[in-house]
Amino acid sequence: MNSIESLQAFLPDSGTAALITSSINNRYLSGFESTDGAYLITRDKARVLLDFRYFEAASKQVQPPTQVVRFSRLIDDLNSIFLKENIKHVYIEDADMTVAGFGEYSRALNAELLTDGLSDKLSELRMVKTDAEVEKIIKAQRITERALNEVLNCLKPGVTEREIAVELEHLIKVYGGERVAFDLICITGANTSLPHGVPGDRVVKEGDFFTFDVGSVYEGYHSDMTRTVAVGYATDEMREIYDIVLEAHIKAQQAIKSGVPARDVDAAARDHIESKGYGECFGHSTGHGVGLEIHEVPAVSKRSHTVLKDGMIITDEPGIYLPGKFGVRIEDMFLVRGDDPLDLAEIPKDLIIIR
Repeated sequence: MNSIESLQAFLPDSGTAALITSSINNRYLSGFESTDGAYLITRDKARVLLDFRYFEAASKQVQPPTQVVRFSRLIDDLNSIFLKENIKHVYIEDADMTVAGFGEYSRALNAELLTDGLSDKLSELRMVKTDAEVEKIIKAQRITERALNEVLNCLKPGVTEREIAVELEHLIKVYGGERVAFDLICITGANTSLPHGVPGDRVVKEGDFFTFDVGSVYEGYHSDMTRTVAVGYATDEMREIYDIVLEAHIKAQQAIKSGVPARDVDAAARDHIESKGYGECFGHSTGHGVGLEIHEVPAVSKRSHTVLKDGMIITDEPGIYLPGKFGVRIEDMFLVRGDDPLDLAEIPKDLIIIR
């Protein structure tokens, strides 16, 4: 079953519908991006309800079985459908709706709101990517790689983190990215010990590590990768830490198999780093899902209970961070594919020294 059919099967009877109001899940189901509107699924129909601003464009873009419906006032039009089709109960996205939104819908809709399961069902469906989704994520990755390869030519002593970040964002858009996938992390020297450091006016120096945590968006789908490079030279300590992180990354990659709990992937990286005496310097999870959002389920963490399945795309991003000195993180996205995960990156993982 495709996603719409799966959601229709999720409905217990013909008097129950599912109302999707989040823009991300609306786009997932309709293939159309908008900042307003809703997606309504009943046992026998799938409709995206949009206003005047989006109706014409959506009518050309949205594919069957989804019907495009232009609404005048969303609540009134939903109530008309509920009355006509005898809808008495409506599942809503409990993970997305605010308390205020729930109150408004409760008062205005002529149907009982159900909060048990729709958000989880949508997350479950989105975890496993279609071939078309995989192709878009790979395209976003290639755009990112092209931009990163070019910006490395600008990385030299004297430039600032901010200058590198601005140039990288520019190149991502030049090469076809809709936008950057998140606020780019382009940091140097001691700032690399900050897992989510923000580019600023710090100047690149000889002997610095420089961390790029970067990604782009292509047709709504995100990419995510991290490379840590050295400027001029790398000390023995820098090389040692880099090698430990790379080994942890490879061990996690080798653990990515269909049928394996995601927490086992985290353990493969974490156990290696701990065995080298740096367990306290690796405080975040090993990875996460990627798709229409930069962080999706499944979490690749020691608390995750998700079992990996073919078609999932997860990151593998162990790191070691030495406060006040430097940090190293290496990250790629992997497509779960039996016992042989596909690395979606083509940029080498070995330490690059910019001279």
